[in-house]
Amino acid sequence: MPLILNKRVWVLVERLYIHAHEQDEFIDLLKTNDIDFSGNNYDEHLRYTKPYYTFMSEENYEFADFMELVPSYKYLPLLEKIVFDKDVQKTKSDNWNYYGEYIRNWYPALLELLHVAGVQIDKNTQTLSYEELQEEPVSGDFIPLQFGDVFIDYIRKELNESYAAGLMLSAMFLARKILEVVCARVLEVVFPKLVNKEYNEENHAIWYDKGRGKYHDFEVLLENLKDKSSSFHEDRDLVQEFVSLVKPFKNETNACVHKDYKLPDEPYIKQWKIPYIFSLAGRLFKKYCNP
Repeated sequence: MPLILNKRVWVLVERLYIHAHEQDEFIDLLKTNDIDFSGNNYDEHLRYTKPYYTFMSEENYEFADFMELVPSYKYLPLLEKIVFDKDVQKTKSDNWNYYGEYIRNWYPALLELLHVAGVQIDKNTQTLSYEELQEEPVSGDFIPLQFGDVFIDYIRKELNESYAAGLMLSAMFLARKILEVVCARVLEVVFPKLVNKEYNEENHAIWYDKGRGKYHDFEVLLENLKDKSSSFHEDRDLVQEFVSLVKPFKNETNACVHKDYKLPDEPYIKQWKIPYIFSLAGRLFKKYCNP
């Protein structure tokens, strides 16, 4: 399967490099990689403070749309020069923001999306690589794995039916819901609120918000799962990989709800590796929740 990158990769690339080096250098960088981008009127948007801040704080997909027309073999050489650029890397500690868009979040988000796409990042050699795997013939359900849980398996049934009917937006939402439930259930079992029949407030707070009388939001559940990954011992790496893949998928699903976003199709769905994420989720759920 050829390398498919989420459009937000290019939004972040554009912002990061222009923030670190100005717009003219960004255009020059593209040209040195045989990419001739003539869109986005940077003179109009970036020469003055207010338009510049607006450009950096609002989703602008003109460059991202352009990059979807560029052959994918040009992606990694360009991305290497940005991912390993020292000034771009310094943005991780930049506490400034553009109308609430915090600069320090851009670089980590870029790395997360590259990881989801299957791009290998070698910091020692400062190279990016991607192995094009041959797609296996698809047979049966989109998510064949059964969890052995009535509630989760019913949602999985509707997820498979949605995917088979081409209802990709519904499939995204249902997949997100299952992953959220799995995350909450695993934390609830591994860190029970009753230990030796006595209430353990510290454990309870990992997955439950007493002040709001509900489970923590998905973002908090994922962060807590990641922070507590060492408690899973031999499964620490499994937990960390699970979180690293689920988090950007969750963010993308949220974006589809709250923003004027593209309608997902089958290639778009495939880039999130949902069946693989579910294989990780199934391993965690079956081992720790023992359905």
